Order: sequence, then structure tokens, then C-alpha cells
Amino acid sequence: MALQPLTLAFHGAARTVTGSRHLMRFGERRWLFDCGLYQGHRDEADRINRAFAFAPGELDAVIISHAHLDHTGNLPTLSHEGFRGPIHLTSGTADLSRFMLQDSAFLMQKDVEHVNRVHGKKGHPRTPLYKMADVEDTLARFVTHDYHTPWQPFDGVNVQYHDAGHILGSAMATFEFTSEGRSLRVCMGGDLGRPGRPILRDPERPPGPDVLVLESTYGDRLHGNERDTNAALAEVMTRTIARGGRVIVPAFAVGRTQELVAVLHMLIDMGRVPDVPVFVDSPMARNATSVYKRHPECFDDDTRDLLAHGGGTPFGFHRLHYIESPEESRALNDFRDPCIIISASGMCEGGRVVHHLQHGLGDPKNTVLFVGFQGEGTLGRRLRDGAETVNVFGEPVRVRAEIASLDGFSAHADQKEMLDWVLALDPLPKRIFLVHGELPVQKVFAALLQEKTGVDVRIPERGEEFDLWTS
Repeated sequence: MALQPLTLAFHGAARTVTGSRHLMRFGERRWLFDCGLYQGHRDEADRINRAFAFAPGELDAVIISHAHLDHTGNLPTLSHEGFRGPIHLTSGTADLSRFMLQDSAFLMQKDVEHVNRVHGKKGHPRTPLYKMADVEDTLARFVTHDYHTPWQPFDGVNVQYHDAGHILGSAMATFEFTSEGRSLRVCMGGDLGRPGRPILRDPERPPGPDVLVLESTYGDRLHGNERDTNAALAEVMTRTIARGGRVIVPAFAVGRTQELVAVLHMLIDMGRVPDVPVFVDSPMARNATSVYKRHPECFDDDTRDLLAHGGGTPFGFHRLHYIESPEESRALNDFRDPCIIISASGMCEGGRVVHHLQHGLGDPKNTVLFVGFQGEGTLGRRLRDGAETVNVFGEPVRVRAEIASLDGFSAHADQKEMLDWVLALDPLPKRIFLVHGELPVQKVFAALLQEKTGVDVRIPERGEEFDLWTS
């Protein structure tokens, strides 16, 4: 008898960083690995996120790597378009996704209302990508799995999650396929975390796969070491506060905010950063922090000890102010003393940080500090790249504030960290597919991987499909 067909098609995060969407097929079964939002210019993102090159109602399942919206944020659209199968994920990812998807639907509705109010007479009214009912339908399909516990979604397919060390609950999924006496191991990576960072455990290495799907966001660069990153953070904070300004940090609510809060706590206690108010203006970040506290099994030893004996450190130190209501958030614009405002979203494509930018970009005393990747086409990318004027809520704003960036806080492994992780796999893969990267970056990393490993490295185009049985 013939082998069961085994294919992998890349419908998202192919030669771009966001919008993860990989279609797997084994025999008659078809499932999606991740279903994330593409993030970029509003019209382009809306068009890409609404379009599926397959029938959602014909999918048997979805398997999720982690809770960031560029990996989960389009699940409600999938449900709206007819998907009715289970959604597999870790318990940490499930807990984070429950409120992140609800928040996503809420912000979409608000964004559409604002755009229609300002520009509605210039064309057809916009509609949100999905609504809260679609989110609730999605949440009802969650099926959770522990790390290292094998499970079988379909006959001939065994899956096991390993900790990716990226955010709480993040995982890479190892698939073991068997057909007609032949087997193949495929490791589907989401985002790969970094060793030695605060709070979470280091990324694990699963048994060496035959085929590896690997992110490549920082495939052409190295992050600063922890000492240099903390020193640079202290310097940015100190000089801004000295001139009477505020530091606005657009930070991803899940992962980056928790780590930044922990480092700030340490630096202020050491006297390296002035003791000014620190505001976390993101309901999602507050909710995420509460989920972090419920999952100490994901923490490294130091963080577990701090939580047990440090009075809630590192997530709730006494000088930290979590902002609750929209009214409190707007009131921060009238706060005249130097302060630090950490607010989502990390790429400035929505959320409360946008109105802080609207009010803060024009003041040369202020600093906007980026601590994470800024996708092509996003407001954050335009600011980081030196735009003198940007549109905020559809209105031009002159950029007079200082713009600073620290890659050392990234939750993504850099070039060396990814290479070291691959080289330690035993055995090495026969094929590697690079996703989640801009094409020039991927070309650099692909050449390095091929030089160091001799492995066949591919950079798939969007929509490209591969037969995984072939060598």
C-alpha cells in the first residue's frame, strides 16, 4: 500500500513576520498549526486576515503554539467561517488566550467605530473582522495538554509539546507520523525564546526532528547581553526623567511587560533609575500578570523563589500602578511629573498606547522606548525608522520626542541563540523551513544554517506546499 500523503503548506508568516498559518495534511486529515493575525497597514491587514486559501469548515483541528495574537488572533475568523473542530493548546496558552481574544474583538470594534466616525462618509462603512460571539465560539473549542505528555489527534499522528521559553505556555509541537512501516518526526516551532532571561525557563530541545519549521525574526542580528541592556535601559530612563519628561514604552502585554516590570523593579531598588511612578496602562497586561501568577510551573527557579518569598515580586512591587478604566488612562495625559508608562500594543497598532503617543510624541522632553520587534508597515516601525510625522487616529502628529530602541528585551532568540539551539538537536534535521522573518533577514540566516549544518534550508513563499515524505 502507498504511504499516506503528508504535506505542509505555508499560508501565513511566509517571508513576513506576522500572521502565522500553516496547513498540515496527513491522509484525509487536515489541520492548521496556528491561526494568527497579520499585522500591518489597516487595509492590507484586513484583506489578508479575511482571506483563507482553504475551506475552514473542512479542517479537522487547529494546534496552537502560543497565545500571541500573530499566532492565535485570527481563530475567531476561522470559527466565523465555519470551523467546528477542537483547538489544541497548553493550559497556559488557553488561560492567556481567553482574555486576549476577547480584548482583540473589543479593540477591533472600537477601531472600526472610530474609523467610520472619522472617515465613514468617504466610502463603505468598515466592519470588524470578528465579534465577541465568534470569540466565545472559539473559546468553547479549547482542549489543553501538558508539556511532555503525548496525545493523538488522529490515527497515525502522535504529538508532544515542549517548552519554547518564549512566553508563558509557549510550545513547539513535535509530530510523529507513521504510515506503512515508515515514520517521520516534524517539529513545528512557533516563536523560540531565549536562554538566561528572567521569569521563564529556557527553551527545551525536543528529540531531533527530520523536518524543522523555525522562526527567523532576528536571523541577521545579535541581541545585547543582559548587563549592557540593563545599563542602556537605565540610561534612557534617567536622561528622560532628568529633563522632566515621561518614558512611553509600547510593550506587548504578554511576556514583555512582565519582564520589563521585573527589571525596572531591580534597577530602581539599586538606585540606577530614579524612583518615579511606573504605570502599566493595559488591562490585558494586568490580566496576563494574574495568569502568570497561576502558572509557576513555567517559571525558572529564581522567579519561583521570588513569588514565594518576595511579597509578590517581580509582578506587583509597591511603586507599580495598574491603570484600570479608560478614564484613568486618559487622566495620565494630565499627569505633569516625570513617569514611566508601559502600555500595549507593542507595535502601536491599537490599544491605549496610541493615545499616549498622540499626546506625547510632540514633546521633546519625552522618550518613546521600543523593547520589541516592530513589524513592517506598523506605526511602531515608522517611528523606530525615524519618521518625522506620523498619522495617529488618522491625524498627522509631528514627532519631537526622542525615539529609542532596545532589542535586548526581545523574547525572540537572536541569530546565535537560534543557531546554537539547532546545532544541539540530535540528530540534526534533514530539512529546515524558515518562517516568521522578513526575506532579507531569512536569506542571511538560511545561508548561515546551511554553512554550519549542511542541512537543506528553505524559505517558503506564501501558499507554497511541500511533500514531507520526500528527502
